[in-house]
Amino acid sequence: MDEQIIFTTQGTGTVGNIHSFEQANLRTCTTNHRNSAVQINDKYLFVAQAKKALINVYNLSGPNKRESVEQRLPLPEAVNCLEIVENEIPIYSNRNTSNVYNYPEFNLPYLLLASTESGKLYAWELNSGNLLNVKSMAHYQAITKIKSIMNGRYIITSGNDARIIIWQTVDLVSQEDPKPIAIIHDHTLPITDFEVSSTHGESLFSSGTKLYTASDDSTVKCYELNLYGSNNKKVGNKPRLLASFSLPFAANYITLDPAERSIYLGTKFGCYSLSLYYNLESKKIVNLTQLSDSNKGKIYSLIFDEEKASSKNELFIRGQLVIERLMETEVSCLSISMDGTILLVGDTMGNVSVVEVFSKQILKTLHPLTTSQVTSGAVTNILAKAAYQDENEALIGFSKDVQKSNDQKLPSLQRAIFDAKKPGQMHDVWHQIGPREGGSNSGMVTPLNNLDQYLDNVMKQESHFVMIGQKIVSEERIVNKETQVDASKDEEIKELKQNIQVLTKAYKELRDIHEKYYEEHEKVKKK
Repeated sequence: MDEQIIFTTQGTGTVGNIHSFEQANLRTCTTNHRNSAVQINDKYLFVAQAKKALINVYNLSGPNKRESVEQRLPLPEAVNCLEIVENEIPIYSNRNTSNVYNYPEFNLPYLLLASTESGKLYAWELNSGNLLNVKSMAHYQAITKIKSIMNGRYIITSGNDARIIIWQTVDLVSQEDPKPIAIIHDHTLPITDFEVSSTHGESLFSSGTKLYTASDDSTVKCYELNLYGSNNKKVGNKPRLLASFSLPFAANYITLDPAERSIYLGTKFGCYSLSLYYNLESKKIVNLTQLSDSNKGKIYSLIFDEEKASSKNELFIRGQLVIERLMETEVSCLSISMDGTILLVGDTMGNVSVVEVFSKQILKTLHPLTTSQVTSGAVTNILAKAAYQDENEALIGFSKDVQKSNDQKLPSLQRAIFDAKKPGQMHDVWHQIGPREGGSNSGMVTPLNNLDQYLDNVMKQESHFVMIGQKIVSEERIVNKETQVDASKDEEIKELKQNIQVLTKAYKELRDIHEKYYEEHEKVKKK
């Protein structure tokens, strides 16, 4: 297993791996905005083109993968940021197993979200290409990032208007003028980046989800999205501020450790690491984002290790924290590996440095593949994802049982909003059906899907082992014309017969119970 890296600059796009040296170049890939590229499963890559109302689609896996553009999707206007909303886990029917299917190897996400320079928010249904909604004033200025959280139930957007807005996905696709469920406007300058913790419960406002924001006002803030206290009583109408971190300069990029141990800050003066479990010199560890009576929205000042003039304990009492510098290069993009040990740092020259967090050493540097003598420009996007590579695969992604024929084109993105209120409307849906539940050859049936068939299968399996309904003949050995019967085998046969009787009785009782419930169910249906 390897981790695939996709990074774009202002004039190039490159696909590579963290632990190998293979690279591929994406042709005609130009994008000037951050968060303007999104990966669709392990197959497609969507890139919003700079100064064009166009999305380039690249095929990254299977025998049909290619470096050139697979498809171009025209848009109503040029967009800056892209994000997808994945489909939720399918719910299988418990009545008919013949129509139960798993997800296919490749499955299109539910929604494609895009934002514009004027603050508009578009929402397309990818399976049909229908434009479900356009929120014209989602932000007063340009949207800087869109992120889908909690399996697509909520969407968070940030903008140059210094606001963080939380939307409910169902409102965006069903209401003509959706309203946000929460707005954060504690920053005074544009929001540059934000991250959301990976831990959450069933509801956004009743779990321990944390939101980390960075702004041009040289602050990084941490919010708790839980609106309910330990006694399940509502404590507020908006996310609570847990801590504020003040820097000498603005943090343009932040990324969160997968285990929420540290925050990594990308600035014009280098890349820095802030430990959320802060170690003091007295062998004590302080959780900087834990809400308590002594720590309610506390403000910390971040200083560099080389500027430290006092002990950590004295600095902590004054509200100062020591941060470590990982790199001195000007950071233009930032990402982290899935295990949190490797940091991917993009610079203004178009290169991506693979940095080991603990040793602070650069393992290797990825350069864009281009023959042009002109500088590629700053790195605008870095996408890191686990990739399972077959021996027969040349490079990126993974694919099994993939047809060698050309893939079907994605549906075109519509320019007019789909009118769901108009009756009798018909539209095509692009959908791939996966294998049947349990596999095409296994014939496995779960008890919830079909109890009768499941019990029949169990009986058939039992018959193969205990030979129900067949005549059992003991083996006889003739030695010197005398028949000797092994007494131990007779005992085993007797014990097996007793087990058969017990199993048969239990099966009949279970069958009777099922028939009784089935008859009651039929009576209820007739009423």
